[in-house]
Amino acid sequence: MVINYFVTAVRAIRNDKQHFFLNVIGLSIGLAAAILMALFAQHELSYDKHQPDSERVYLAHTDWSSIGLQVISQSSYSNAATLKNHSQVEDIFRLVKSDDLSRLNLGVSKLVQVDGNDYRLNNFYSASTNILDFIALDIVAGDITQALTQPNQLVLSESEALRLFGESQVVGRTLKNQQIQYTIGAIFKDLAQNSHVQFDSLIHMPAKFIQEGQGYAYYKLLANTDIADFEQQMTAELNRSQGNSAITMSLINMEDMHLKSNGPFLMKESGSSSVLQICIALSVMLIVIASINFINLNIAQSAKRAKEVGVRKALGASKWQLVGQFLTESFLVVALAALMAFAMVEISLPAFNQMMDRQLSLVYGSEFMLITSIVILAVGLLSGLYPALFIASFSARRVLSGDLVRGATAVFVRKLTLCLQAALSVGLIIAAISLSQQMSLIDSLAIGYDKSSRLVIKELPSEALYIKENNSLLTAIRNFPGVEQVTLSSLDLTNDINGGLFFTWPNGQTLTGPQPTVVTGYYAVETLGLTLLAGRDFSPTFSGDWYQIDDEKNSTVGILVSRSMVELAGYPSPESVIGLTLMDTNSKLTAKVVGVIENVKIGSARQQALPISFNLGFDDLFSTGHIIIKANNANMAKLSSQVRQLIRQELHLSDVKITTLADDYANAHKNEHRALEMVSIFSLLAIFLTCLGTFGLASFATLRRQKEVAMRKVLGASCLSIVNLLAKEFLVLVVISIVIAYPLSYWLVGDWLAHFNERIEQALWVYLLAAAFITIITWLTVASLAFKTASTRPSLILRDE
Repeated sequence: MVINYFVTAVRAIRNDKQHFFLNVIGLSIGLAAAILMALFAQHELSYDKHQPDSERVYLAHTDWSSIGLQVISQSSYSNAATLKNHSQVEDIFRLVKSDDLSRLNLGVSKLVQVDGNDYRLNNFYSASTNILDFIALDIVAGDITQALTQPNQLVLSESEALRLFGESQVVGRTLKNQQIQYTIGAIFKDLAQNSHVQFDSLIHMPAKFIQEGQGYAYYKLLANTDIADFEQQMTAELNRSQGNSAITMSLINMEDMHLKSNGPFLMKESGSSSVLQICIALSVMLIVIASINFINLNIAQSAKRAKEVGVRKALGASKWQLVGQFLTESFLVVALAALMAFAMVEISLPAFNQMMDRQLSLVYGSEFMLITSIVILAVGLLSGLYPALFIASFSARRVLSGDLVRGATAVFVRKLTLCLQAALSVGLIIAAISLSQQMSLIDSLAIGYDKSSRLVIKELPSEALYIKENNSLLTAIRNFPGVEQVTLSSLDLTNDINGGLFFTWPNGQTLTGPQPTVVTGYYAVETLGLTLLAGRDFSPTFSGDWYQIDDEKNSTVGILVSRSMVELAGYPSPESVIGLTLMDTNSKLTAKVVGVIENVKIGSARQQALPISFNLGFDDLFSTGHIIIKANNANMAKLSSQVRQLIRQELHLSDVKITTLADDYANAHKNEHRALEMVSIFSLLAIFLTCLGTFGLASFATLRRQKEVAMRKVLGASCLSIVNLLAKEFLVLVVISIVIAYPLSYWLVGDWLAHFNERIEQALWVYLLAAAFITIITWLTVASLAFKTASTRPSLILRDE
């Protein structure tokens, strides 16, 4: 019997190739898109679940949002010693960037020499010896715990060992830096991609830093610990030690770090819970739309096979035999669609990985594939069962007499599903246009500096950059073809602040809250494209502006201040502060205002524009700096190559990172751009699948009403009037779907826009455009079928009457 079912199914497919093609294409596209979304969602939700006791490990965060900043994934003070003996704390793990150690003059440097070649250690951190109790590391050679107890031993990842030495078996070999010699104590396999931690080089954490330093603090808490209460105790300890009640502490579980933690000091780029939610919603949405289309197309096909069902029933076939026959056909279509879907996934994975910045792959035989197969079989069963029951329940007497009208309830259900499909399409179009407008606003936002035609050479040693006179490196860069000007910056302008000066003004005003400072070089205004409101730029002509310190440790420097800083200090105009002397008592620094610039926004569009200052050469706050190159009408790729070669010669660094300021700014909004791409692509897919659904329902409707159409033609009706008549009921469904889509879209898009300080206002024309587009698409889809029916000679339809 099964073979007969299969043979009959193949025959039915061969007799109606168009229906089969539409069914397979629609279902395979929906399945492929859903599989891609599910693959990404599974990867995002798998982060750090492989770490030891991850469900009980929390990373301390410092919440600066009350003073205009954000929550950062580092402790602002060292509370590990105080909380070590807390009754709810089982253990504490510390991880600190090597740059923070360098600022305390602890003899740590990321610049090393191997066989006469200079390198910079990648992702270089200091770690406490209990690392294996918190981070799952696969040790290849050596003893990591022992190595982290010795101040001059390094622990490297396999890829870092290969980069430095050309092989991974290097335990016992040495690396030299300017101060000490490192010995390789252990090698571990590269960290898994689905982990929020990212380090390639580890070194012992000095006791002095544990007492004085900042960094990442991981707390392993006992089960059933009251997290909110523990956070309050951490905040109270912070207030006691620093006296700053505006800052609070919070904890984020290690398994949630990838999606819930954000900010400038993460070890690697975090994910986005909003992007994940969009993925899951799109995955479910596309499966539902594809299944509805499958049902509607099969129902549309039922009218053509009604007489076949009637004849088979008249010959003695039972209802369940017919159900088995149509289910076999459905499963055959689903199986072919699934094979096509997996092929589409394999083909599109490289492009999808590039868009999502992941390394996803289908692993056949995995748990994911098993679950996916079960879901596909369930979709095939549920999608095929209703059409099978619907077709098999036809009355033999009625269908053989030509009565194809069947069930007002069934028609209502199909119309309802079409309304939902159209509503989803309208909502996705609104979301795609709104997201595009918001990203255009972000790209054109006045941020106070010019992003275009700027190259950034990142993280070079400060001592090689902040040279008052005869800086041969900057002079050589300035002489390259296409280079207009060069300056320095201690800050990644597209990231976040990492240091500040707190000035007292001559009128006695001392500003509160964050006041970031940027250590820069000559020609800062010209190179960065700052807007000068009063005063002048830094220039070698006024070399006295450069930071200098006397024998009594008193220092002076020239500064540029932003308009908001002038206003907050209580001065009437930018011109009124030129030449004023400001004091920072913490660093015994005297600063002379030489210029006032327009406000500068540091970081992404989600952050506030803070009062900011630029100072000339005061590099005590930072161990590294960046070179900014203004290079209009230059070949950026060629210039980057020339600069890289120059730095290799001058500074002996072989791993220089060079980007453009525009790319850095775009990367600060990568998750938003990713969400826009996803919504745009899958909006098109949803619209396509909705058209297929409309096509299926319209096929059924036009076939049911073909005799009515023929009679109207006999009575003189035009083809256009008949097309509009048949399209009318579908346009009514579209109007209902628009009523459903508008309030939901307004609420969801508004909620997403609320995350930005500068945001668009939702425009009426966007909603009208989405509605008009879906209306036109629906009319054209129905018209393509209705016109064919309306063009058929009435005699061919009415000859049996």
